[in-house]
Amino acid sequence: MNDNHHARSGVDIGLTLSFQAEYLSDQQAFHDYAFVVLGDDESAEQAVHTAMVLVRDSWDELLVESNIQQQLWAIVRGVVQEYRERAERHAIAEGLDDYRQGLRELDGDQGVFDAVTTLPPEQFDAVILRYVLGYTPERIGWYMGLSKAMVAWHSRRGKARIEQAVPSLLKKTGNPVPDDHSERDK
Repeated sequence: MNDNHHARSGVDIGLTLSFQAEYLSDQQAFHDYAFVVLGDDESAEQAVHTAMVLVRDSWDELLVESNIQQQLWAIVRGVVQEYRERAERHAIAEGLDDYRQGLRELDGDQGVFDAVTTLPPEQFDAVILRYVLGYTPERIGWYMGLSKAMVAWHSRRGKARIEQAVPSLLKKTGNPVPDDHSERDK
């Protein structure tokens, strides 16, 4: 037996001919779609590979579908969407880490920057995303994997910790961070 299981096309010759034919006929379209959504070749290749592993693992079930192409595209779209969301979450996390680092380097005369940077991670994320970047509680919830109510709770707790750490800020402005009561009542 040949130890090299890959034909010159790069397809594992241990796979069924019908799967190989499908892979070869739609591979470029799947990759092009993934590239447009994800924006880089490496991510597109990884997403298509992941999708094709899912297709391969459910190939026998897919063969009895009335519209196999529709099912294949649904799998590819789903995997590409997961990769896009993962990349988006990663970018937000990196941005928040950079923001926290930048705040640590600033000298605030009232201690606000220090108070914000010492918040626990979920409160920091909720406060920055909500009050600084203006994200909706729904979007923050998507990013953090929390309900809208939990986002509001983390926002309120973070706000309260900042007010406790910097009481002079509360005295000067009456309300250092916009209140989120309307979000809690919804």
